[in-house]
Amino acid sequence: MSQSVALKCLDKYGFPLAGLTAAEQAVRTEAAARETKLLDKWSRQTISWHPLSNTPPPSKLKALARDGIPLSLRPTLWYQLSGAAALKRTEPAEYYTSLASLGKLSDQDGPELSLDLFRTFSTHPLVSSYKALETVRRIVTAFGRRNQSVSYSQNVNFVVAFLLVVMGLSKEEEVFWVLTALLERRLPATSVVEGLSGLNVEQRMFDVLVERKHPRLIEVFDRLECSLGGLTGEWFSRMFTTALPAETTARVWDCVMVEGPKVLFRAALSLIKMNEPALLNTCHSVQVSRILKWRVARSYQADVLLKIGFKSIGTLKTDMLHQLRIAQQGALSLEVAAHKKRLEDILCTNAAARTPKTAGKSDNPLAAALGQCKGQSLPLPINGIASSKLTTILESPIEMWGEDS
Repeated sequence: MSQSVALKCLDKYGFPLAGLTAAEQAVRTEAAARETKLLDKWSRQTISWHPLSNTPPPSKLKALARDGIPLSLRPTLWYQLSGAAALKRTEPAEYYTSLASLGKLSDQDGPELSLDLFRTFSTHPLVSSYKALETVRRIVTAFGRRNQSVSYSQNVNFVVAFLLVVMGLSKEEEVFWVLTALLERRLPATSVVEGLSGLNVEQRMFDVLVERKHPRLIEVFDRLECSLGGLTGEWFSRMFTTALPAETTARVWDCVMVEGPKVLFRAALSLIKMNEPALLNTCHSVQVSRILKWRVARSYQADVLLKIGFKSIGTLKTDMLHQLRIAQQGALSLEVAAHKKRLEDILCTNAAARTPKTAGKSDNPLAAALGQCKGQSLPLPINGIASSKLTTILESPIEMWGEDS
């Protein structure tokens, strides 16, 4: 039986490692020993691929990225492979400085960003420092200024903070451009920048893929009334930064920089496959939660995860994922529209039926509407799609709803 390593230590990126077993420590030691070989391979590699072009990456480059980028070369190679360096050359020299100096985001997003900063890797000694928090703030603000149509999301904080951990606080402008290249070019239309609606689309896509690849697991989840989305949502919205160990996350990101968003799905399907035997034997939804959180958080075998993701998952073509995303976006829009219509019909019915005698009993139409919607299956992303009637209702003062609310 494996014995826990008593000494608490930090990983390569400063995140605490507590309670490592001897086997887990051996895995990390073996990975560290590969750094020299990887450094030699990458040092002899000439990268001629243009990351912002429509040309697919060379097979040799994909193979190198899957083997892993050495720690010392990762900041430089992420900057190049993500397309950040090429994207920066399209703008004036002082472009980032001018964006970062424009001040806070909107009055609505500014306070939320300030609160979220302290929740972003709050135990990490570097990220939790005042200097790092202000750096995250400047980068997120600059990105928001550049993409004014995109609403602020806490998920961006985690992506920025992880980039700073990997690339260093001194690489602030480079981190901004890597973030921009990732979210504008490499990972378009993902939940990182589209918030709740984007997350629902990504999660629906993942549900379809799990049903295709692991139909028996879907039967287990249905029997246990367990929502896969509630357990795996942050895998996509935060790009595994709060789910996997940091060193494993960096390995996944090595591949994302070259191959794009399909890597996130391959990594997610790999985690499901690695834990499938345990999941099939679960008898309660709490067990599913423990497996998909605790075991995933201890996935130190990045080589195994990526090998399964790229060799044992089967075909996962970019075009297929694109068509699947379009289909799920359409299905979600129809559900949201149907839910919106149901609410409007209920409100119209309530308005017609109200009398002066009954009006005083429930002055809040939202409470009445929700009461009539009780038991119905409602889509999650209703933010931002409310009509003028619904907007007025949502802005109404909410009273005590009682036990039926």
